[in-house]
Amino acid sequence: MRFAVLGGDRRSALLCQMLHRDGHRVQSFALEGAELPEEIPRAGCLQGCVYGADCVILPTPAERGGLLNAPLSAETLRMKPLMEALWKGQIVIGGQFSDESSRAAIRGALLLEDLMERPDFVTGNAALTAEGALELLISGSERSLWGGSALVLGFGRVGKLLALRLRALGAEVAVAARRSADRALAGALGCRALRFDRLEGEIGDFDFIVNTVPARVLSEAALCCVSPEALLLELASPPGGFDRSLAENIGLQALAAPGLPGKSAPYAAALLMRQAVYDIIREQEE
Repeated sequence: MRFAVLGGDRRSALLCQMLHRDGHRVQSFALEGAELPEEIPRAGCLQGCVYGADCVILPTPAERGGLLNAPLSAETLRMKPLMEALWKGQIVIGGQFSDESSRAAIRGALLLEDLMERPDFVTGNAALTAEGALELLISGSERSLWGGSALVLGFGRVGKLLALRLRALGAEVAVAARRSADRALAGALGCRALRFDRLEGEIGDFDFIVNTVPARVLSEAALCCVSPEALLLELASPPGGFDRSLAENIGLQALAAPGLPGKSAPYAAALLMRQAVYDIIREQEE
């Protein structure tokens, strides 16, 4: 097959190499800052990259503010002309497409596949995120997870996997969740279950606080009650679960790590993407 890989980070660069080793023809665009073997052409323009491609692969997330997510490129490419440059019937794979891009794909008769709507990919991505979060917590604090106290904000896929891994490392774990069903499950798994609206009186007891919710769930009042020795870690995409500027202004240590698999485990993340790409192609053929 012929693949066009547009934008992205080291995950995309490694995916190019994996697809090439599998015997496919691969072209890249908006990846000029990546290390790629000479056998993988770097297209000089968008149209030249996508022309004749059976499958176009975009990053996860595919876009930021209406622009192609391309941190390894000086190229600034809006998603609207990008989608209009693709050809009818092309398979387009990426993550977290906007409604506007989805509508453009329908108008262009493209076969759009959002990786973040595939449970297998999302679960694998969550596992890599949880693993990377542990690395940041360990390296970012002088305290130990073993015997320490950790609060996980949110109990989705990442929250569940992270809470279980923290417990396995000997931390005392609490989970804050909106849904009563999630709090009940957290309690059944051996975690202390908390409500977001009652955190002010509890949050000062934690050494580690990790947010997994892409919405402001930690109030300014609760943030001001966090221990000065605590480490806050933001895993969610903007706006995030807490005001990071406020946290830093009041002397708290706050780290932001959205898109963590691309930083902590790019090779494993690329393998996950490759498997999802092959699964999508097989499903389309069936």
